[in-house]
Amino acid sequence: MKTNRMKYLAFLLVASLVAVTSCSENDSRAGVNIGQYKWLALYQSRQVWDGHQNNMSMALNEDDDKDTTFTVNTSLYMNQKADQDCKAELVVDSDSLAKAINLSSSGGLYACYTHSVLMPKNAYSLSSGDIVLKAGEKKSDAVTVTIHRDQLLTDPIRNDISDVTFVLPLSLRNSSVYKINDKVSTLMLFVTMPALDPTQPDKTTPPKELDGMKLVWDDEFNGTGNPDDTKWHFETGFQRNHEDQWYQKDNAYLDGKGACVIEGRKERVQNPNYQAGSSDWKKNREYAEYTSASMQSKYTYKYGKVIVRAKIPTASGSWPAIWQVGNTWEWPLGGEIDILESYPSNGQPAIHANYCWGSDWRWSGNWQSVVKPLSYFTDQDKDWVKKYHVWTLDWNESTLKISVDGELINEISTSKTFNGSGGGAPSGGYQNPFSNDVSNFGDLIWLNLALGGDNGGKIDDSAFPMRYYIDYVRVYQ
Repeated sequence: MKTNRMKYLAFLLVASLVAVTSCSENDSRAGVNIGQYKWLALYQSRQVWDGHQNNMSMALNEDDDKDTTFTVNTSLYMNQKADQDCKAELVVDSDSLAKAINLSSSGGLYACYTHSVLMPKNAYSLSSGDIVLKAGEKKSDAVTVTIHRDQLLTDPIRNDISDVTFVLPLSLRNSSVYKINDKVSTLMLFVTMPALDPTQPDKTTPPKELDGMKLVWDDEFNGTGNPDDTKWHFETGFQRNHEDQWYQKDNAYLDGKGACVIEGRKERVQNPNYQAGSSDWKKNREYAEYTSASMQSKYTYKYGKVIVRAKIPTASGSWPAIWQVGNTWEWPLGGEIDILESYPSNGQPAIHANYCWGSDWRWSGNWQSVVKPLSYFTDQDKDWVKKYHVWTLDWNESTLKISVDGELINEISTSKTFNGSGGGAPSGGYQNPFSNDVSNFGDLIWLNLALGGDNGGKIDDSAFPMRYYIDYVRVYQ
């Protein structure tokens, strides 16, 4: 059924910051000469005035981002004809809104302002800042107000205030002829927002600043096709941990809804490196029975905040990950940070957060790991696996912290993360991969969906295709 846009227009009883000394349309003035009260008002404000409030509300839905327009006019008390031209200014009265917001904690008529903010300038436009009532007319020419829904739907404040209401307060000022009727000279347009759907990508624009840091790199995964290959490198073939998938670029794609999908598929791919009887597991398999994708950022960084919003597959055999490795020394001397890994522990699905650095044995690391059974999360929210979640790494010279949805999971002091000798590695021994002054040292960010292998568990063939959704990757410094 096609939705009528006017369905979203409704009138609310909300507080209006107007004076109470002037007359309104509801006054009983028997025997009074109406001509004495040629007072100017906003026509739309008069329409909704009930003696206390004169405001309008519009509700948005997530899928409707087209502009909405409405018109405002001026008129005189009791629809009298103007006896001369009258021009007034139509202004956005932010001061009045600020006063109402300050009074919201007192409740009553002002309670509706509790989560209200001034509509940002990029979200509306006026066809004119002047409005003219011509002599002989009962209603002025119209000023068109355009609300840019897309700007409101993508405003990052929605992540900070889940039930935010944007308010556009329009008021008359500086009438050239007639006195302004303060009771009906203001119209406050309330625009209510839909709740963000935790099962869908977040369409809001990333904040340019967060916790005193600036956004320095991100991928919002908007559009269609493959992910941006100026930002990502894609692995090919068998790679590590005796995993069963063959990595290929085409298994990562943008879904057109704001997410990157890494898709695990049950499909046979011939191994071009096959050598019968080879002792190398990457070569002694003639075929791969599964495919997936693995992406490494071409961007590297040291210290800051990484935020990844993702929805993970939890079927048996799936092994989604968000991780980082250093770019200077061989593993594990360059360090590894597993912001997320999901694979079984003690036979049960689990979420892992790990730090790894070098030991005295080559290619063997020291680990600090935290394992949370998946049931830890699903006991709190039975729909946890259906939703996107926010994984965060906070990294500075002295500490690293991994969090999920704001809950701290694993924290470590860099005083504990000095490498051992490295067991004969050419460099990196006794260095600290998480706190150092080495020139050009940094971590790259890794997104992948592994299948089976050493940790993933028995693969559930009935669960294909397995899809790992990444909404965004953001780096702040």
